[in-house]
Amino acid sequence: MNYPFKNIEKIELAKVPNYGVALKHLKRKKIVAELAKKGGVGKFSELERATGFKANVLVHHLNVLEKDGVIERVVEGTYRLTYKTPLCFIYQSKEIRDKVAYIGLLGRRDGKKAPEPQVAIELLEKEGYRPKLIYVTTSTDAFEEWEKLKLPYQWIICYENEIVDIDAIKRKVRPQLESLLTEYLVILDCTSATKPATIAYYELANQYLIPLIYIYEPIKSLKWLISKEALLRIIGMS
Repeated sequence: MNYPFKNIEKIELAKVPNYGVALKHLKRKKIVAELAKKGGVGKFSELERATGFKANVLVHHLNVLEKDGVIERVVEGTYRLTYKTPLCFIYQSKEIRDKVAYIGLLGRRDGKKAPEPQVAIELLEKEGYRPKLIYVTTSTDAFEEWEKLKLPYQWIICYENEIVDIDAIKRKVRPQLESLLTEYLVILDCTSATKPATIAYYELANQYLIPLIYIYEPIKSLKWLISKEALLRIIGMS
């Protein structure tokens, strides 16, 4: 897989499924598509029926997908996508649209009445995405400015020297991000906070192949920086 940012540390790539290699084969594309349509989990017998592949052919391709980190074996005869994003975002089942997680940014208040994530979530809901979990990365100073509103978010707090450091922000966000990717359709929002924070989110979105949005607040407009169509092209599923 080609990554837009060449300075991403090799150690970071260890947990990222090797979609570029695993999905070069049409049969493997069909298998992961069927898994995604089922919400990310499926039994061998279900995949056999849905794909029409013979058992020995299906076993071979499942083994390749497992080796490349795209799927995991839950129990004997049951497989799941290692990360539900991006494949379940591309092949959206009803189950996965009910399991959306939003990870955004929040900057200093500077006279704003409403936090940027609130606007983003309202716009996402208009497009049919209703986040069940909301995580927001912010600095200690910004958090103190917004604290009185008692915002209903899960916080990822960065010290002032971290919020201006791309790699420090990625280290803060990555553990929670990887945890959410296993069960949720994750959407990243790089709108607010600092420029390094925006770059960190953009790098993470490209690394893990996560849908990424940007909100233009003055006219309340949502832009998909990494859309479903873009992910289809990147993975080679289009």
